[in-house]
Amino acid sequence: MQMPCGSVEGPLSFGKWAMVMVEFTAFFDESGTHDSAPILCMGGLVLENEAAKQLSVRWKEMLDGYGLPFFRMAACAHGAKPFDRLDKDQRIAVETEAISIIRSAIKFGFAVSVYPSQFDKTVPHSPEIGSPYSLCAHTCLTAVRGWANRFNIEGKISYVFEAGHRSQAEANGIMIRLFKKPNLRAEHRYAGHSFADKSVVLPLQAADIIAWQWFTENKRQLEGIRPNPRGDFVELMRKPIESGAEYHAVHLSEKLLSDLSRPVLMNEYPLTYPWRN
Repeated sequence: MQMPCGSVEGPLSFGKWAMVMVEFTAFFDESGTHDSAPILCMGGLVLENEAAKQLSVRWKEMLDGYGLPFFRMAACAHGAKPFDRLDKDQRIAVETEAISIIRSAIKFGFAVSVYPSQFDKTVPHSPEIGSPYSLCAHTCLTAVRGWANRFNIEGKISYVFEAGHRSQAEANGIMIRLFKKPNLRAEHRYAGHSFADKSVVLPLQAADIIAWQWFTENKRQLEGIRPNPRGDFVELMRKPIESGAEYHAVHLSEKLLSDLSRPVLMNEYPLTYPWRN
């Protein structure tokens, strides 16, 4: 599968001035998907399409240099395959290099987390919201839209998710319905969305690091493990970021979940909410 990153469009002329319309791709991955995980997290990054190509080249060189077929943060942290062939210092070195590559290219980083058990108790079953995964995906779309609005981004944005989650079909259906609406397509600068294999689309491996780090930091706080964050988490988020990027992260608390559910409940129980109309 080809990486869904087109080239930067040519210059558009306005008299003697020229403006380059830059296009972007947002890459999303998730962490905490096993049934016993107390937290589900989705994280990712926005890259200019040309920067995504350059990141992919540097990422492949990094993998080849360490004899790795792919980068997966959980495997690197615990020395699981294929990182079992590297000693601890080598694993630290390859992660440090990966973080450096991310920091040099990223335009916007984001993460969202939710407790699935709290979601199940708070959020009504609704095709508009779907599963915790689908809600996290939708929240990430909203985060990218907010970033694009703050920085007056004019170019189109493609949205790429790691393939394979059990709620993929549901999330895809929600996005198809959303982006049939012209106003939402325009607000999200929508160029398309897809689900891809992160062994092929290398920026998804960068998104994996962000998702895992945010998941791990939240899990440590939930369990009361070490008040100070991991050193690699601090390095990933350290400011100023070389590329001039910013990070935004949110935890979907019980109150936020209730607020998100309110419009759905209004539609399902109109007599309970007579002020709706």
